[in-house]
Amino acid sequence: MEKQTFEETRQNVHKMVQQAKPITEKAFDEIMMNHLKFLEKGGAGGSWKTFYIDDLIFGSYQHEGEIATELQAVLAFHDLSQMRLSGIRLSYSNCATVSCQASDWSHADLEGALFIDSLLNSCSFEYADLTGADFSRSEMKYCSFRGANLRNTDFENCDLTGADFELAHIDETTMFKNAILTNAKMPRQ
Repeated sequence: MEKQTFEETRQNVHKMVQQAKPITEKAFDEIMMNHLKFLEKGGAGGSWKTFYIDDLIFGSYQHEGEIATELQAVLAFHDLSQMRLSGIRLSYSNCATVSCQASDWSHADLEGALFIDSLLNSCSFEYADLTGADFSRSEMKYCSFRGANLRNTDFENCDLTGADFELAHIDETTMFKNAILTNAKMPRQ
């Protein structure tokens, strides 16, 4: 069997994300309860390494201290569209490959979260903390980032068509390499 190219793998992952099953409220609440324990025990402050191995794309959390990573939120390949997300605290969580269309993430704490290869069209991230979050290769058409903290946020290869970045906190550490920004509203200088 011939090994897939990175682009073929990305397309296959995208198809799987489109077929993601909704997470139940009970399962989501349990993940959130454990994730808060992960943060309370010092789990914040690490970084993500992403890998492409054997036709898979995944992230591995790197942290200098001993932490209970089994408590860390892993929401990969779930549809979160039915969950209440406004004001949620999912910093340093693994939200890679999630589907979450037209959802309200306003005022959420998503610092350092991994959202690679996700479908997040028409979401509101208004006034959310996205410092250090990685959205590489995600589809985020028509999202609103008004007032959001986007310092050190990675939007590499994202489709941000029609996104609203007015009033967002963007600086030289915000990464838009190869992002599609057609009709995006950028902050006024």
